[in-house]
Amino acid sequence: MSQFLSMLLMVVAVVLTVCFGVAAWRLSDGTDITGQIPQQLYDKSKSNN
Repeated sequence: MSQFLSMLLMVVAVVLTVCFGVAAWRLSDGTDITGQIPQQLYDKSKSNN
């Protein structure tokens, strides 16, 4: 029984990871979304100093 639950948990984790990955890829519109700094937040932090 515990092996079944662990397999079920692993499958659910993989499915959720794939779903969120596809959603992020579609929202990014094909651009690279890694390591980008939002320009508005960067400008606000510069003007506060």
